Amino acid sequence: MNLISNYKFRKIVSYITIYLVFFLIGDIIFSNFVYKKELKHNCYNYSKNFFYLHKNCNAKEKWVRQVKSYKVLTDENGFRFSGKHNNNFNKIAAFFGDSFTYGMGLDYEKTFVGIINKKKDDYKILNLGVPGYSPSVFNYQLKKLIKNQIIPNKIFIVLDISDVFEEASEWRSDPLTSHPIQIKNENKNLNKSDSFFKTIIKNNFKGSRLIAKSLNNFFRSLRLYSQNFKPKPIKPGNSGWGNFLYTDITDTDQNLWKPLGFKKSLDKITSNFKEIAKTSEQIKSDLYIVIYPWPDSLEYGQSKFNWENFASNLCTEISCKKLINFFPEFKKIKNSSKFWLTDLYIGGDLHITQFGQSIIAEKLILEAF
Repeated sequence: MNLISNYKFRKIVSYITIYLVFFLIGDIIFSNFVYKKELKHNCYNYSKNFFYLHKNCNAKEKWVRQVKSYKVLTDENGFRFSGKHNNNFNKIAAFFGDSFTYGMGLDYEKTFVGIINKKKDDYKILNLGVPGYSPSVFNYQLKKLIKNQIIPNKIFIVLDISDVFEEASEWRSDPLTSHPIQIKNENKNLNKSDSFFKTIIKNNFKGSRLIAKSLNNFFRSLRLYSQNFKPKPIKPGNSGWGNFLYTDITDTDQNLWKPLGFKKSLDKITSNFKEIAKTSEQIKSDLYIVIYPWPDSLEYGQSKFNWENFASNLCTEISCKKLINFFPEFKKIKNSSKFWLTDLYIGGDLHITQFGQSIIAEKLILEAF
C-alpha cells in the first residue's frame, strides 16, 4: 500500500515538475516574442532630486487602497492622457496640479480633465498634474511648455491645500538646475538600476506577473465588494496637512512646515503665482485658479485660515482671469446627503470620486470654456 502511495506521489510530483518547466519555457517565449511591452506598476521616473512621468508609458496603478487598479497612459510629453490624440483642435488648455489634477484613483475618462477632454474636442487638453507637485513645479512646467513651443490659450492652476506643506518642506529652487529640487531626496540616488536577477524576472516572466496581477485584482475586488456591506463613514478624520484651516498654526505639527516655515511658504506660493501670471500675460493666455475642499475642511470649517479668501486675494493680486471655487458645490452636497463623505471622496479619503469629478468638470466647462 505504501509502495503504491509513494508511486502515486512521485508521479504527481513528476507531472507538476514537467508542467512547471513547460509553463516557464512558455512564459519566456511569451515574454520575449509575444508580449514585448514592459509591465509597469506606475509611470514615475525618479532622480536624486526630482521626479516626473515617463513618456509613452502604459501602466496599471493601484496607489489608492479603496479602488481596483486603474490604467495610466502618458503621451509623448509625459502627460497623462486618454490614449487618443486629438488632431482637430484649434486651441490648447493646460491643467497644472498634483494628485487631484492627475486623477489618482480613477481611469482617465472618469477624471475631470478626462471628461473635459472628451467634451471639448476643439481644445487640445494637456494634463500636467503629477502627485506631489506644487506651485514651484507648476512655474517650471509652464516655462518648459513654452520653451517646447506649446503655447496654451487657457491655463488652469489647481491650488491645493497640501501646497502649503509642499512649498514649505518639499521643494526649493536651485540656480544650478532648471527645475526645483525635491528637498528630502536631494542627497539620495533613487534611480538605482535593477539587479541582474530582478532584470531577468522582469524581462522573462511577464505571463506569471500578469497572472499574479489578475489574482491580486480579483481578491481586491472581493474585498471592495465586501466593504459595500459595511457602514459608510460619515465623518472625516483630521488630515494633518490641512488642519491649519481650523487649528491654530502653533498647535499643528511644526515638522510639516520645516525648513521654510508656514508664513514663508504662503509667500512662496504667492511669488510663484506672480511669475506664472507674468508668463501667462506674455503669451496672452487666460489664467484661472481652481480650488476645492478637503473632507475635514468641509466638516470642521476654516476658522483659523480661510482658504477661499486666500485664493480670492491671490487671484486679485495677480489679476487672474477667474477664481473657480468648488467649496460651495461640495458644501451643498454635504448639507443634503448623510453619506456625502463617500459620495464625494473615494473611501472617505482625500481623492475625489467619479461623481465629484463630474461636478468639477461641468462647472469648469460652464465658466471657463
